[in-house]
Amino acid sequence: MKLEELIGKFSAAVGIENVPAVEGVWKFSADGNVFGVTGDEMGEIVWLFGEVPYSDPEKKDALLKAAMEANYFHRGTGGATFSLNPETGALTLIASKKLDALGEEDFFAFVEKFVNALATWKGISGSGEVRDDSPAAPPEEQPTPFNFDFMRV
Repeated sequence: MKLEELIGKFSAAVGIENVPAVEGVWKFSADGNVFGVTGDEMGEIVWLFGEVPYSDPEKKDALLKAAMEANYFHRGTGGATFSLNPETGALTLIASKKLDALGEEDFFAFVEKFVNALATWKGISGSGEVRDDSPAAPPEEQPTPFNFDFMRV
């Protein structure tokens, strides 16, 4: 499935229509966590990315150390990777998957996992609240997990 098709289905599922790509990037916000979606030039890989702001400049080094330790075998990133944006210096969480391995439900789950990791790290940085997404009931009794509060950015 092409990235444009997945974005269209995803947008419709979360109640947003006609989300345009700007310079090849679709931007969304889920519970205040802004993230981008883009693909590689070959149309084979989808990338999710979002910035984790430094809320306290005095704690920047501690946050960077924690992020780099979390990168170790992805043990604290939900499978994503931290990097520094060379143009802005922003701490950025990035995840990628091959498009041919993603169906609609897989893509939705990929986005959900990424947004949860981004929200956690924004909470750790002090720039957002840490959310407790632990289910109150067994998964089969949970409503659809794709009910984010999305908005166009």
